[in-house]
Amino acid sequence: MTPAIRTRAWRGWTLHEAEVLGSTNDHARDLPPWHAIRAKRQTGARGRHGRRWSSDEGGLWISVVLPLDPPDRGWPAFPLAAGLAVVSTLRGHGLTQVRLRWPNDVLIGPKKICGILMEKFAPDRVVVGLGLNVTNNPAADPGLAAIATSLAAELPVAPPIEDVYEEILVALRVLHGRVAEEGFAVLTDDINRHWGGTRTVELQVDNDTIRGPFLGIDTRGDLLVEIDGHPVSHSAPHVRLMREV
Repeated sequence: MTPAIRTRAWRGWTLHEAEVLGSTNDHARDLPPWHAIRAKRQTGARGRHGRRWSSDEGGLWISVVLPLDPPDRGWPAFPLAAGLAVVSTLRGHGLTQVRLRWPNDVLIGPKKICGILMEKFAPDRVVVGLGLNVTNNPAADPGLAAIATSLAAELPVAPPIEDVYEEILVALRVLHGRVAEEGFAVLTDDINRHWGGTRTVELQVDNDTIRGPFLGIDTRGDLLVEIDGHPVSHSAPHVRLMREV
């Protein structure tokens, strides 16, 4: 049965809203640019490499469709820009410890609060899926208690989901505009200010395991790890897993 989806216009966006969807990314695949779809709950949400993402009610589960125009602006690295949009929004609510984790996570300290999944279903546009824990309680799952948090757990009072939703949409539009005008490299310095300091990471790259200090990203969005005293870049498609150690 097709889910009931409400549609409204808001500040240049067309917003679609449903109670329950399997995956907002799957429902966004055929939408045109500047459309966004939100569900109060997802039953089949996924993260990078198909990993499961818990999506119970109280979180912000959205997918936005953005144009890849003009081409050759470094769009494959846009999940980092989406992460920057989330970080700037949450810092505006007083979460000074919020930080990025390459390539598509937002954390508070060691705990994940937001995941991002970008998928390209058509040559001229991309779907950016975003899952942010707001008033839901991921810690209720014993498997997530030590690694996930929410706005409600980090703030005296969590902001309304609708406010956070609109603020993130505004931030995404601004950052998309900067990349469209000047290319992804224009965001490199801003993104590199939000890693929460230098830390040792371990990567699974193709069939190798690599370990060293994480140095941020280069102008293409590839991660930089120090190996034998020199920065070495690795692109997201070749990194199966990165963990902080």
